[in-house]
Amino acid sequence: MNLTILALGKNKNEFITIAESEYLKRLNAFCNIKISIVPTSSSFKNQSVEKIKDIEGKSLLDRIPEQAHLIALDEHGKEFTSNGFASYLSRSLTTFNKPFYFIIGGPYGLSKEVLDRADEKIALSKMTFTHQMARIILLEQIYRAFTIMKGKKYHY
Repeated sequence: MNLTILALGKNKNEFITIAESEYLKRLNAFCNIKISIVPTSSSFKNQSVEKIKDIEGKSLLDRIPEQAHLIALDEHGKEFTSNGFASYLSRSLTTFNKPFYFIIGGPYGLSKEVLDRADEKIALSKMTFTHQMARIILLEQIYRAFTIMKGKKYHY
């Protein structure tokens, strides 16, 4: 199975890079996973939030294969417990025989076009996280889901 986390904005913090590397290494035992970063432009300063989201959305959609199963991270998406997310991921991976893309927007979230294209929307929490922290939290929860599915001792 192939999973891709497609995220806006480069990482500016070493601790994010270290955490991402650790979870990607751990996840290699369970799946093929990668993080693909879509750069944002600094030329957005005079644009409205909706215009910025539209431009970013087009950049994201250009990188998603048409046949991909798209899961958008959105504050209004479905929330899970860790066990619930493991069940959801297990069912989804066996039901849909196509690449999975988790999409993480920038500081303003995702455009309507991306949300409309998404097959599903999930929320990591009712709390708000930076888009960089969201990558780590998502990676950790994907790792936790695989350990739950495999009966490993990571999840207590």
